Amino acid sequence: MRIKIKIDKLKEYMRRNNLSERDLARRMGVAHVTVYRVLRKKREPGNEFIAKLLNVFEGATFEELFYLEQSITKREQEVHK
Repeated sequence: MRIKIKIDKLKEYMRRNNLSERDLARRMGVAHVTVYRVLRKKREPGNEFIAKLLNVFEGATFEELFYLEQSITKREQEVHK
């Protein structure tokens, strides 16, 4: 399983708190490029990113901002062809 971010929900939280990507990165204590890549699905959020994001948005729950995606192995893909 992989943890994926709910981009629309995160952007909603950012709007409500008047935060740009740079502001969010600063509050999280991460590089702006990290937030940039996660928001554009070029990088998956790791445990540290998740914890820091939930810390910034104290009222948010994991379920509000993230979801689990079941990953399929190459072997499983071959079986389903």
